Amino acid sequence: MHMARFFIFNLLGHMLPILVALVSVPVIAHFAGVDRLGALGVVWALVGYFSFLDFGLSRVVTRRVAYAADQRCLQEELAQLRGFFWWRAVPGLIAIGVLLLLARSLFAGFLPPGTLGAELARGWSWIAWCVPVTLATNWLRGALEGVHRFARVNLLRSIFGAWNYAGPAVVALYRPTLDALIVGIVVGRILALAAHAFACLQAERGILIGPSQSHRSGIRSFFQEGGWITISNVISPLMLYSDRFVLGALLSPRAVAWYVTGQEVMLRTLVIPGALAGVLFPKFAGRPDADDEQALSGLYQRSIRVVSALMLPLCTLAAAVAYDGLRLWLGESFAVNGHRVIEIIAIGVFANAICHLPHAWLQAVGHADRTAKAHLIELPLYAAGLFMAVLQWGIVGAAVAWTLRVVLDCVVLLRLVGRESAQPVLGLLLVGIALIAAAGLLPALGVDWHWRVLAVLFSVGIAAVCAWRGLLTEDDRKELLMMRRDKRS
Repeated sequence: MHMARFFIFNLLGHMLPILVALVSVPVIAHFAGVDRLGALGVVWALVGYFSFLDFGLSRVVTRRVAYAADQRCLQEELAQLRGFFWWRAVPGLIAIGVLLLLARSLFAGFLPPGTLGAELARGWSWIAWCVPVTLATNWLRGALEGVHRFARVNLLRSIFGAWNYAGPAVVALYRPTLDALIVGIVVGRILALAAHAFACLQAERGILIGPSQSHRSGIRSFFQEGGWITISNVISPLMLYSDRFVLGALLSPRAVAWYVTGQEVMLRTLVIPGALAGVLFPKFAGRPDADDEQALSGLYQRSIRVVSALMLPLCTLAAAVAYDGLRLWLGESFAVNGHRVIEIIAIGVFANAICHLPHAWLQAVGHADRTAKAHLIELPLYAAGLFMAVLQWGIVGAAVAWTLRVVLDCVVLLRLVGRESAQPVLGLLLVGIALIAAAGLLPALGVDWHWRVLAVLFSVGIAAVCAWRGLLTEDDRKELLMMRRDKRS
């Protein structure tokens, strides 16, 4: 029950940014234009990608702090973390910012022509310094999660996650240029760093303040543990966002907007597995004893069932209402050109949601090398497939390539955790894919809207019944009902 409440609170911390995005995206599209919205989607992906280049240290911090707290040696661990942060991480982050500034000329040839490219060039220096600021914030967030300060983490995530969309929307009202929109994002990242530092001082001053060790003895242990995580952190988001860069190079900004808008909304639903994985990661890492292995394995299996049960109706609904939802939200042009993307991406999002749990498990128990090696093999295959799919089928081809890659990644990581644990999950994965695909095909565009509504209700109803009766066990259902009664009382 304690972990379930942590999960719900963590989930609520992700919901506000989604709601704000639903309002902000049409505002940006109206005042700044669809082309700038498409370019801003690439900027969001670019900052998000570079933000993962922290050498795996944010995850290492969470793991080490959680373990130290469990073993009652937290202050000794924080002393070592402080030394590494101030003497190694901070200078490294400054160097990253300088390198990104110098790399501006390398990206000049890939910028779009005309006014849009000039505005993006002016905003590059802001992007360059946004990355080290975000990396430092990730480090502090990892420390807060390690000491289980989920309330503070999720309050900050809610506020500044919402700023990521609301900031550019407000700026678009007064100065609808791409460089100004980028400034709106970066200001929020700087304030987020300051707020996380203040939260650390309130929760555990030892995270930032105290005697620091400047010697090099701890560096090797940090990078040995974080090295394989780094490889996954480089490759995984590259595969997650590279479709946008390929589309930007091969198609028009308007086509990128049709693709990115639907995908961005769908990716926001991954806050559900992300919230659960964020709570479970320190739990997996903090209790490594053999006696706890069976209990943790049961927790791992339950978490997959819960995530699948939550995501199946949601992804089914997204596939079923893709056209009508886009038409009401952004107009007929977006709906006609972008609804197939959402219907296909919904399948991949369901698989990616499940994938969060084996990914967190493998990294928490010290097998980050397995995820990294799998991603090294997947990357060239996906790159070739994505390029050919975009040339052949445009944004629909990109959606198909992305979804196939995500499903394959999910299957591989499940098997890497263990064959016995993977078998039941593979079955529910196939059932979920079939239901979501059928939901996208049932509400045909040529039929009357009454029949489309019935098709949506039927699809979502079937998915909800399968989730409640098929994916959740009797114990799972009892615990959820008990939580509901507790909230009412």
